[in-house]
Amino acid sequence: MTIEALWVIALLTGSLIVWLKHWPLLLVQVAIGIGIYFLDGVFLTIIMIGQILFGLWILYRLWQAVDYNYDLELEKTHRIPQKHTKGGQDGTRNHFL
Repeated sequence: MTIEALWVIALLTGSLIVWLKHWPLLLVQVAIGIGIYFLDGVFLTIIMIGQILFGLWILYRLWQAVDYNYDLELEKTHRIPQKHTKGGQDGTRNHFL
């Protein structure tokens, strides 16, 4: 894998983190991006594997957030029994992680 492909993965992961509204993880992603720029050799390989795993974990959490939003929409239109909006809660979240 080339450095350019790693940068693309890092940028896509960062954009997904912004979509999930979790700012401390965005700082972690920026730190990984700085590590990509300054490290080489074995450390770059470790960061590359870590970045791929981190990106896959963020993608999984995005999948869960989309599923939560879909369930919430079904609850609010009374198509399924209440789970997230039980007891007068509106189902909103500050972030999805």
